[in-house]
Amino acid sequence: MSINREHAAPVRADSAGTGRASPARDRVRPWWVALTAAAALAVLLCVRNRFLFSTRLYEDADMGANSILVEQARHFTLLVGNYSRDHFHHPGPAYMYVKAAGESLFWAWLHLVPTAWNGQLLAIYALNSLFAGLVAGIGYGWTGSLRGAAACFAAVLALAAVHPAVLSSDWMPYLYVPAYVTFLVAAASVAAGRGGDAWILALTGWFLIHGHACFLLFVPVISCAVLAAVLWPHRHDLGASVRSFFATQRRVWVPVAIISAVFALPIVADLILHWPGQFGKYLAFASSSKSGGHSVVQAVRGSLWYWWPHRHAWVVPVAGYAAAAAVIRWLAPSSLRRFLIALLAVNALSSLVFLYYAMNGIDGFSPHYEGYFYWSAPVITLLVIVLGVVEAMPLPLGAVIAAGAAVLVLAALAMAPDTRTSTNASDPAVPTSGQDTDSALPAAVSALAARSGGKVIVLRLDPPFWGDATGFLVQAERTGVRACVANPAYTFIVTSQFICTRPDLADGQVYWLRAAAPAGRPVLARLRQAVVTAGQPG
Repeated sequence: MSINREHAAPVRADSAGTGRASPARDRVRPWWVALTAAAALAVLLCVRNRFLFSTRLYEDADMGANSILVEQARHFTLLVGNYSRDHFHHPGPAYMYVKAAGESLFWAWLHLVPTAWNGQLLAIYALNSLFAGLVAGIGYGWTGSLRGAAACFAAVLALAAVHPAVLSSDWMPYLYVPAYVTFLVAAASVAAGRGGDAWILALTGWFLIHGHACFLLFVPVISCAVLAAVLWPHRHDLGASVRSFFATQRRVWVPVAIISAVFALPIVADLILHWPGQFGKYLAFASSSKSGGHSVVQAVRGSLWYWWPHRHAWVVPVAGYAAAAAVIRWLAPSSLRRFLIALLAVNALSSLVFLYYAMNGIDGFSPHYEGYFYWSAPVITLLVIVLGVVEAMPLPLGAVIAAGAAVLVLAALAMAPDTRTSTNASDPAVPTSGQDTDSALPAAVSALAARSGGKVIVLRLDPPFWGDATGFLVQAERTGVRACVANPAYTFIVTSQFICTRPDLADGQVYWLRAAAPAGRPVLARLRQAVVTAGQPG
């Protein structure tokens, strides 16, 4: 099958005209290109956030809710992903296991960082850097040149220079962005004939599925389109071609099978143990009034925001696609056109799926965080233009321009304020509030534990202060203090692990999280948003 063209350059016919890659090309292994690019970005993020190696940070709000899951992942008991404000969990725990690995490695074992959340962030930097490096590796695979790799790397980082939080933050809507960009680039590469990149397609696709339920739509649709593109030339002898592929191309499908088995395991296990699990909740949400309900015009306007968040945004995709098509037609080397056309086609398909998602899945277009991953659309278009132009230039000039672009984008990213991850809370009423931390959490946990005399700490809270509760619960667990939340309505945020049982409610020491202390009740601790006061059992 044509998907056996997995090596590092466009296929060149040998002397027999078989269309197979030359032996010299077969020996090229671009892994070091991807790792070098990833390492450069990871070092930049670590240097820019070097305060993580010395500053004690204690997470709350969304980060605290995620850390509840991370602590479960450290014990290999977590089967679901991060919570949704629509009262379900997303399909899988992959991102939480990455954060758990960072917490264990950098904090618990190596003691490189002073607190657990700092270690989680370092793991996210490594993952995001890997995704960016893989894009550079795919570019090198198609061009066989460092300038091609540098051009792809620069195009991807151009997005980060504008929106640095997509690399520096561990807020979930940002985490999907580098994974989705890499997924689309890998999809185009495989569709264009480079089957060796199928493992990247599988890896990023599964990360996305684990991260958000909407990717149960995006990933299968785009993957099926890629499969159709690969199989179409063999439609007349499909059976024989498929048998030949599985018999001869184990280096292509075995990694995909292994990755898929590992990532599918927790999702399948959760379905078996808790049927219908989260998927029943997805179906219920999809059929509810909260899901979608937007017209085509509303969806188009909402989608265009990710191209250009100002008036006349339609000009940007029209001009971008026109420029990309012109580059492919008149400038790009013929050996590269198949890949560039595939990039544009995958990007167009992604846009169509996003339009459907905007009409039927997104409950509101403001403040836009449900679709941050669609920033991929202008990035992929830019990548086509940059890669085609650079590869069309004479070697010295193209190499200088590509290297210069990569250096400039890295410099812009290094100087961008948001490359230093935010540790300050913004307006709690805004869903896109930053990465929230609270230095008061350790003292609050210690004070309440000392006052409780070994009893379970039972937290009752006014609704706005659930964010303080998640931080308190995580800190309590890490220090061996038993604590729980009295109201089962918060199960989707704190999980059943931290919902009080009847014995807890009967025998525990009750505390309230409120905006202010009632008359006659002293303030026992002050958290980021709430004060803690003593309460009555029951």
